[in-house]
Amino acid sequence: MGDLPEHLQHESFVRTGAKKTGGPNMRLLRLEMDKPSLTVTAYIFNKFVHPKEDRYITPREAAVLQDFPVTYEFKGTLGQVQKQIGNAVPVGLARAIAKEVAKYFERLNKGGKKIIASYFTGAGGLDLGFEQASDDLIQFETLFSTDIEKWAEATIMCNRPEWNFHREDITRLDPVKVKQVIGENPDVIIGGPPCQPFSVAGKQKATKDPLGVLYRDYIRHVDFLQPEIVVMENVYGLAQVKSANMIEEIYKSFQDIGYEVTHRELMAADYGVPQKRRRLFFVAAKNLHYFQYPQPTHCETENLLGLPLYRGAGEALLELPRATARKK
Repeated sequence: MGDLPEHLQHESFVRTGAKKTGGPNMRLLRLEMDKPSLTVTAYIFNKFVHPKEDRYITPREAAVLQDFPVTYEFKGTLGQVQKQIGNAVPVGLARAIAKEVAKYFERLNKGGKKIIASYFTGAGGLDLGFEQASDDLIQFETLFSTDIEKWAEATIMCNRPEWNFHREDITRLDPVKVKQVIGENPDVIIGGPPCQPFSVAGKQKATKDPLGVLYRDYIRHVDFLQPEIVVMENVYGLAQVKSANMIEEIYKSFQDIGYEVTHRELMAADYGVPQKRRRLFFVAAKNLHYFQYPQPTHCETENLLGLPLYRGAGEALLELPRATARKK
């Protein structure tokens, strides 16, 4: 459609208004067999077309693009399922970060079980990545998880009841309760505060939106629980917000409670996820000298390092049985 002259483009494709909204975000994109998809969002039902069949992809197929296990169940209405899949951290990307957190503990000569407290858990993509990164030396175990959404509670309680899910508004959640549930301070705190106020797909109201300051409550819990290391994830658009210097504000918040902090934008496809999704990660610790961000394991083109090529979206979907229409 974009290759056509403007007078031949369908009205749904044309950007309108002073901010030129709409347009390409509403177009249909057919997935390719040998190339990763673009970012999976909560609006997958009107965005991606199956690579071989003339239909939208199903929520299960979207979950595969997010690298969730095929047996993982999502609870709630169709819209809630689409939202939790679209908002999740790709499991493979989370696993890449988690493996480096494991190496961090190994460099400190601190092996064994590492307890995780998980905030803004959602569907659990970040936690699953840590779960999959466990090995003989380091075993990650989520013993507390929380989110404000009922569907998140239903999904986690169905798949991982041992994560001790507590549905709570973080502004009202007392960190004392977190410690009581776990029985001790966690070794790791992970979470992705709401990203809508910072997304380039939204209005980027940042801290003018009440959701945009919830990271402060997250850091309040970090201050009380004093974990060895913290992972905070958000959209890459956070670094582009013009109304506030969010990077500087987050750095100062961690530094004020005695943590060193670093951040980096990572691409999910670089770590074997069949999706081009960029996410911003902050890692905070008392001594960041022992932490390194993961090196890519895949590459978009043939390369001298011999890395395998990006996983194709269509190739990933072939692992699923053929979709059938739901009976009414």
